Amino acid sequence: MAHLTAYFDEMASILPEFNKIQVIPLEEGFSNKVYRLVWNEISQMVLRVPALDESTFGINRRAEMTILLAATKAGISPPIFWHDKQGAFACQFVIQSSLGWDVMHSNSSIKRMANALVQAHALPEVDHPFCVYDLIEHYLQSIEYFLPTRPDVQLELLYLRALFKDLPRVVSCFPPVVCHNDLNPKNVLMDDDVIWLIDWEYTGMGDPLFDLAVVARSHNLTREQQVYLIESYDGSLDIEDALNTITQYSLAYSLREMVWLLLKHLTTPEDPEAWPFYLDFRTMPSLNPFLESASS
Repeated sequence: MAHLTAYFDEMASILPEFNKIQVIPLEEGFSNKVYRLVWNEISQMVLRVPALDESTFGINRRAEMTILLAATKAGISPPIFWHDKQGAFACQFVIQSSLGWDVMHSNSSIKRMANALVQAHALPEVDHPFCVYDLIEHYLQSIEYFLPTRPDVQLELLYLRALFKDLPRVVSCFPPVVCHNDLNPKNVLMDDDVIWLIDWEYTGMGDPLFDLAVVARSHNLTREQQVYLIESYDGSLDIEDALNTITQYSLAYSLREMVWLLLKHLTTPEDPEAWPFYLDFRTMPSLNPFLESASS
C-alpha cells in the first residue's frame, strides 16, 4: 500500500505510526478505492481515495465534500476525521453493513429510509445543480470520444442513444433541494438501530422525487411499498402523480446506470468488472426495464 503513504502523511495527526496500521481493501468501492484502517486490533477508519475523473463523470468534489460534511453534522453519514480538496477522506468505521442488491424491505425500514431522505433534502444548499438527463447526455458524449479507438462499442452507443431519445422527461414541480442521486442499496448502511447514507459523489441540487425513484427501483420496492415510501416521505403528495414521476425517473436512473457502466469500461479498461456488469444490465430484464417494456 505504498501509494497510500502520501495520504497517511497528511493524516499523521490522527493516525498511529504507519507500521502499526493494517490496511484492508474493501470490495464495496466500485467507483473509487476504499480501505479499512485497523490498529490495536480494532477497525478505526475507512479511507476513500477517488478514482474517477471528475470531468468525465460529472462529479463536483467541492459540492460532494460540502454536503458530506453537512450530512455528517446532521447525523445521517459517519463522522469525517480528515479530507482533502481532491475528494479523499477518512471517516469513522461503523459496524453497520451495506444492504444487498436483493434487499427486501419492511414497512419499518422503508419509513426509516424516508426519514433519512427528509433529512438529506433539508441539508444546506450548494451551488451545483443535478439533472439526470443532462448527465446521461454528458456520458453519451464522453463515450463518443472513444469511438475512433473502440469502434466495437458503436452498436452499444446507438442502442443507448435510441433509448435516450425515447426516454420520457420529467418536468419537476418542486424547488431544487440537496439530493443524493445514487442511493442504491450499497450506499445505505443499516441495522435495527442506525441508518447511514454514504457515497455522496453525485450529490447536487435536484428533484427530491428522483431520490425516491432510485430507492424504489434499486431497492426492489413493490408498488405498495412505493406508496408507503411516498406517504412516509411527504403525506401531502398526490400518490398517483408521485408514482408516475417515480416510474419515469426509474427509467432515467436505469439508463444512467447502463451508460455509466459502459463509460467506466472505456475509461478503465483494466477494470475486470465494468464490461461484464454492463452486459448483465443490458441483457437482463430484471435490471433493464426497457427489455421489460419491449416484451410486454
